[in-house]
Amino acid sequence: MMTTEVKWSSAIDEFLRQKFKELTIEKLREEIFAKHRTNVPELLILYRAEELGLIDEVFKELERGNKPPYLKSQRVWLQGAETIRVKGDVRIPPKEVVPYNLIVCGDLFTKEEVVISGGIHVKGDAVIGPENGIGKSLVVEGDLLIGKDALVGNCADAKGSIYVARGVTIGISKEGGGLVSGKKVYMERQTLGKTKIYAAEGIRVVDSLMEVLPEKFRVTFAWR
Repeated sequence: MMTTEVKWSSAIDEFLRQKFKELTIEKLREEIFAKHRTNVPELLILYRAEELGLIDEVFKELERGNKPPYLKSQRVWLQGAETIRVKGDVRIPPKEVVPYNLIVCGDLFTKEEVVISGGIHVKGDAVIGPENGIGKSLVVEGDLLIGKDALVGNCADAKGSIYVARGVTIGISKEGGGLVSGKKVYMERQTLGKTKIYAAEGIRVVDSLMEVLPEKFRVTFAWR
């Protein structure tokens, strides 16, 4: 399970200032571990980069019309200073970094190690892949599956059922957060820790989510 407590040193901060635009988030994490023996989740690197004022240029690329490959065929609107709205389903490939808030007018599917620095609002269902990092809140109007070892900055809220794999941590930001379901929460053992949970139809702990996952999640995303 990934640590969510990091002691930032002046040396690590200086490294981020020098290398943030040059290296990928994955490479930054590897270099920080190699040089400073500190294991930092990608989401926390983005948090720190934002505090250091290093993210602005990344978002300006989208303002200039330079869409990432996974959005090339989608209609995309800038909504506010740091939010995009996307028509239709969105599938985000592994290790992608999304430097803005995301509104998806369809379903959302993310692969492993995706980092989304802002919050997410999904009009349909959402599948959050293993070791993803969501910077702010995750709001879903359908059902929600959260893969193992994912991190969520604030709250995770779904009108439908929520399926939570082991090792998930919710509320890692200073504001904290909790888990809310309009139906039922299914969760594997060794997950969520002291997270506050509310589920209108109750909570069920299972040895494996494969016991309870609906077919739509089994066939659309091989998250294990």
